[in-house]
Amino acid sequence: MTTTEAARGARSTPSSPARTLSICLINPRFEPSYWGFEYALALYPGDKRSTMISGSLPTVAGLCGDHNVVLLDENVEDIDWDSLGVYDIVGVTGMNVQKKRIREILLRLRELGRFTVVGGPFVSVQEEFFDGLCNAVFIGEAETTWPEFLDDFARGRPTRNRYEQSKPTDMTKAPRPRYDLLKADRYASGALQYSRGCPFQCEFCDIIVIYGRKPRVKEPEQLLAELDDMRRTGFHSAFIVDDNFIGNRKKAKALLEKVIPWMEEHHYPLRLTTEASIDLADQPGLLELMYRANFRSVFIGIETPRAESLKEIKKFQNTHGDAMGAKLARIQNAGLDVNAGFIVGFDSDDKEIFDDQFRFIQENGITLAMVGMLQAIPKTPLYERLKREGRLVEDDPNCNFIPKQMSREELREGYWNLVKRLYAPEAFLDRYFKIFEREDYLRRRAEICRRAGEGKSLPTLGYGLILLLSLFRALLRDGSLFSLGSIYVKNYFSRNRKHGRGIIAFAQYMNRCVTHWHFYKFTREATAGRLRTYNSG
Repeated sequence: MTTTEAARGARSTPSSPARTLSICLINPRFEPSYWGFEYALALYPGDKRSTMISGSLPTVAGLCGDHNVVLLDENVEDIDWDSLGVYDIVGVTGMNVQKKRIREILLRLRELGRFTVVGGPFVSVQEEFFDGLCNAVFIGEAETTWPEFLDDFARGRPTRNRYEQSKPTDMTKAPRPRYDLLKADRYASGALQYSRGCPFQCEFCDIIVIYGRKPRVKEPEQLLAELDDMRRTGFHSAFIVDDNFIGNRKKAKALLEKVIPWMEEHHYPLRLTTEASIDLADQPGLLELMYRANFRSVFIGIETPRAESLKEIKKFQNTHGDAMGAKLARIQNAGLDVNAGFIVGFDSDDKEIFDDQFRFIQENGITLAMVGMLQAIPKTPLYERLKREGRLVEDDPNCNFIPKQMSREELREGYWNLVKRLYAPEAFLDRYFKIFEREDYLRRRAEICRRAGEGKSLPTLGYGLILLLSLFRALLRDGSLFSLGSIYVKNYFSRNRKHGRGIIAFAQYMNRCVTHWHFYKFTREATAGRLRTYNSG
């Protein structure tokens, strides 16, 4: 493939279809969740309704060739059921956490007599859930099966009720996603995908089931074209949604070497974040390149501080070399914030795990710590093992297995107590300010802000004041102005005297307080039973 072809995105869709189809692709509404930022979005300037754009909708839209496609993300707009009658095909995608809403949508579409198809990660691991709910399912990737289906449908040929690719997608031939079809102004951040697959073998993970263990990557020119799309759309941040950005280190390095001059040419228009394995800490060259490419944070699946649990789940990459705390420090000292995921409920976990998790998260300054109860996802090695052991149960979607060293009730109670402790205001702010103790981090963050033109300025101060006013109103309505608000104010003045921050720190701090408000409100509502939620994720 030529550079031009890669940048444009090769089309694997049928040319000259027998007729032009009308297609609507739907991403169902999420329940309130850790990453949803439902309570924070209302406080930001503009009409932001979702944290991040749906990656699946524009990806599938890019496979539709010359057919007419409409993207409907229920997280930013309601479904107009009456309008769905004009479409030849209605497609629905989603994850496990969306399954209740997926079912509701499919039942309604069946009543309306729509030809309905389903794809995405949930159907790929639990297709029996969709029996009788749709006309066809797409298992795994769809870069070859979706165009094949559209061609058959357009020509009036019989279609199958099940499609599954025989080979993994060649990412260098993946079409360019149709970000232009989304209501981009309603999202807080863009999203794009560089690679699929992960080289590791974590027992609980469905990524290796769906995408395999051999990372497949796009050409640098393809990703640069997508970054251009993000920039032109008006986004200021973008999440590279790879499950392990450094799964192929050589290719990641080659990509970053192209992203750096692109960032310089366009004056650093996008703040980037991604997911990576903790062995990133052992790659100083990659860390430096990520920093120069304007990466601001990285999400790492830590799961647990206990070595016996990591070995149990075959997450060996977290047990090699230095202690995890030392590795996290190296990543932070490179100028990157570390966000991380944690899991409770492994076989080695007793009731002390909740205190162990809390201490580790606090000591290592992991401000955004996503904790979830272990889930046995169908088709994963964990699911198959627990099935053999007779430990699977189906009566609780939040806890679908029998733990070894505690009851399910003890696991649920310990989990929610841990979440509440982590997002108590003082604990959250302690973690936030912990990072300011690292001089290398402070120096490099100051450098990256100057480089990107994010230094002290009236617009920066104005942004912070807008957040302050919005948060004030939210706390007042909630009755938390004097309790929670006083904690925010006290910490700002006391900690800033210690660290000596300026105007830019004020805006950053207000942004972090708004973030905390979401977590505080979410955990309080969830533990009180006022939310229909799925774990915290």
